[in-house]
This record gives sequence, C-alpha cells and structure tokens, in this order.
Amino acid sequence: MVAPSLLKKLAGRRQEAIGLDIGSGSIKMADVVLRSGKPFLKRMAIVDVPEHAIEEETIANETLMADVLRRMAAKNGFAGCQFATALGGRSLFIREVVFPRMPEQEMRQAIHWDLEKYVPYSPDQLYFDFWVVGPGATEVEVRVLLVAAPKDVVDTLSGVMTKAGLQLASIDIEPLAIQRTLPDTADCMLIDSGAGVSQVTLFQKHSPVFTRNIPIGGNRLAEPAMVGMATGAGQAEMAGEIDRIVGELAGEVRRTLEYYQVQNQNVSISTVFITGGGAKIENLSAKLATILELPVILHDPLCGMESANSFNKQYLHCVGPQMAVAVGLALRGVEE
Repeated sequence: MVAPSLLKKLAGRRQEAIGLDIGSGSIKMADVVLRSGKPFLKRMAIVDVPEHAIEEETIANETLMADVLRRMAAKNGFAGCQFATALGGRSLFIREVVFPRMPEQEMRQAIHWDLEKYVPYSPDQLYFDFWVVGPGATEVEVRVLLVAAPKDVVDTLSGVMTKAGLQLASIDIEPLAIQRTLPDTADCMLIDSGAGVSQVTLFQKHSPVFTRNIPIGGNRLAEPAMVGMATGAGQAEMAGEIDRIVGELAGEVRRTLEYYQVQNQNVSISTVFITGGGAKIENLSAKLATILELPVILHDPLCGMESANSFNKQYLHCVGPQMAVAVGLALRGVEE
C-alpha cells in the first residue's frame, strides 16, 4: 500500500528521517532503522511542552517552541538529521469522497473547486492532497481520500522547524503514521488519545476514510484522581467520576461510528485500537470495550520492537503508547 504524502510542497521522496510528534502535552522524537529487515528503535526522546507554547492545539509561541526543538535535538544527537512530522487534531480534515474517473490533474482541479463542500475553509486557505483508494459504486466512479489542512498551520509548523535549525523532510498525517505501527487490520477504528483531544479515525480496506476529534483526552481522564487527591475524595468517588468521563468518551466514539455507518451501510469495524498518552489510564481499554461491545486493544508500537541495550524496558513499556506517531513517522523512511 502506498500512502499519500500530504502537502507535496513539503513531502518529498521517502528517506530515512527522525519521527517528530509535537503534541499538546509533550514532544516526541524517534529514530527507527532496519536491522535484519526488522524495525529497530535506535534512539528516542520525550519532553514536556512548555507552558503557553501550544494553545488550542496550535503553536502559539514559535520562538519558544523552536528553542525547545533545537535543544531537544542537540541533547539527543538528532542535530543535522532529516525530520518527518505530522498534522492531526483540529488542523486536519480527512474525508472519503466519490469522483468520476479522470486524469490526476483534472481531478486535482475538480477537488479544488469542490473543497468548500467538505472543509469549512476557502480553498485558497488550504493545502490539500488526495489519493484514489479504489473503485466507486459504478464503473465510471472512484473513491478518493481527501486530506486538507489550513495553510497558516502548515506554514507555522514549517517556520518553527526552520527557526530550530531542523531539516524538514516531510509532513504526514497522524492517522497514517500510527497505521504503520498497527497490526495488518483492514477495517478498524483508531482512538489516538492525546492530552486534550482524542482523535477518532475509521479505516476501511487499510485506508482512513473518516476522522473526528472528541474534546476528551488524557488530562480530562486524569483530572478526577488529581482533584480527589487534593480534596481528600474517596476511591469510590474518584472511580465513579472516571467511569462517567469514560462513558462520555465511549458515547461520542459510538456516535461517530453510527454517523458514518448511516451514510456508508457496508462499513464493518472489527477492532478498536487505542493509543496515545491518554490511553494509559488504568483499565480504559477494558471499560471502552464493555460499552462499545467491540474488542478494544491498547496499542503500544514499541511492544515486540527490538531496541538499543541502553533503553530500560520498563520505561519503554510505560511510554510506548505515547510514541505511536513518532515511531510511525520514522517508519515512513524505512518501510519497504
């Protein structure tokens, strides 16, 4: 399967690169190489995002963020490397649409004129890319994966990398980055639970066909325990509040699937994967599985991956779900 490279002005040919995931809570870097044909984690790093550097999922202080990236790269031996990063959350729009069969250049023009039907921005405010994923309902139609992002978000990200002195090899999209780390499952749902937002993506025949952001992330899920410790609340009270929030998240996830299934009645989801920093909340996957009535698997991209002897295995197990995007981006350069 050949994945689309978002924003072709930036995403050149595939090459080995450090995976860089700039989240709202932490920044992750990963260096993955091939050894005996298998992915090998050579280096990685995680640092917390400084206060006010990111606000509402966007880079708010470019100078501060560039300084953090520069110091992080230098400290961990990544200076001078090529970097692959990704877009996600509210800055990313993914939709599967149907178009008549036509040459690629004509389709690009047709999509440009139709963008406002799918994305709440003027076409002139967007970078977009597309990928023909398969035949449509008739012989004259094709299914097209449309990916778009606001130009100001992309240009800010590119500018920060330049200020940090880091070489930007490509900008990808988070769902496709994570997909490279998943088991070979054609039809599934992915929940990427970040600090502030959980991004839900539906995959059909290995292609991301729909994505939605739910404003419930790791911070919200961890809040009852933090408040409980500060106020002296009992274990039962804290557990009840966590269950309420998990139920709210599960309800939104279920509505996302139902909404898509109404418009696409042949959709089948066999498995749900949950990853990201918020996924590590105790028993979250089991609680979601009970409510959704689907298998929910806590996804750790480092599980089973060989790594340098200098890594503490317990530490890798602890941070694994947080590293899914960074590892997936690094794999983009080494996958065969």
